[in-house]
Amino acid sequence: MLAAIIRDLGSEPAISEFPAPPARLGTSIVRVLAAGLQPTDIMRSKGDYNPPSPPYVIGGEGVGFLEDGRRVYFGHSIAGYGSACEWTAVADEEIWPLPEDVQAEQAISLAISGTGALIPLQEAKVKPGETVLVLGATGPLGQIALQVARQLGAGRVVGAGRNANALSALIERGIADAVVQMGTGNDDAALSSAGLFDVVLDCVFGAPAQAAVRAMAAGGRMMSIGVGAGMHLTVSLAELVGKSVHGVGTGQRPVAERRAAFDRLIEWHREGKLSVSIRSFPLEHIGEAWALLSDSSHGKVVLHVDQASRSHSNSIAR
Repeated sequence: MLAAIIRDLGSEPAISEFPAPPARLGTSIVRVLAAGLQPTDIMRSKGDYNPPSPPYVIGGEGVGFLEDGRRVYFGHSIAGYGSACEWTAVADEEIWPLPEDVQAEQAISLAISGTGALIPLQEAKVKPGETVLVLGATGPLGQIALQVARQLGAGRVVGAGRNANALSALIERGIADAVVQMGTGNDDAALSSAGLFDVVLDCVFGAPAQAAVRAMAAGGRMMSIGVGAGMHLTVSLAELVGKSVHGVGTGQRPVAERRAAFDRLIEWHREGKLSVSIRSFPLEHIGEAWALLSDSSHGKVVLHVDQASRSHSNSIAR
């Protein structure tokens, strides 16, 4: 089968033939329609984030069809087989039905990224009327978090990031009440111009999170879920008094919890309350998709596998 493969750690993916996955007890074979990529795929390719042994297929989530024709979302494909390929193997519990009226791209964007936003914001217990700040707001997870915060009752949502044009787009779409451009020299001053924050959904950690701690109101809660801006946070005890910082992981949460979050996000999307910017590429353009992912995509990067599959054998190992 055709697949986007990492041959050696530190290299970029390339399209070539790869063995189709065998059927195993407790797993199902999925014919892939579209595959989602995320920043952790870059980290994994460098050996920084639990990579499978090369060669391996990139990605892990996507939308496809089971052998009986059912259209499904799948996450966490079996290590090594990924999702940027024609066929993959997925544990049965990680395969979830997908309504026909939900586009594959939106389903992919609302799954791992979406649950990464919803679960920590639920745990923050956003109160009606509170102000929520999202650090790293221009990426897919950040975009979802802004909209989820509103659904959970936030009175004001503020998006923070580095790219001025991408921040302006959040205002134009109506998913942020205000934006803050960071990384221009004085993050503390930039955040203070937007007031105090009751809840911070932090997708980046590092220096931006340090500034956000200082910008939190008394009783403020920071939920940190990513480390794109650094692995460490340095704040004084005085800055933390009356506030809290929580490191939240969602990928290893129980399946039932993740699926419930996914179903809630899908329902909001079907009601017109939630959407994400998409950056789509055919599988054979993996180089362009990888470059965009490496340089802040400001949207969910999705590979369309079916376009390559139509000109390639659809046979599957059994």
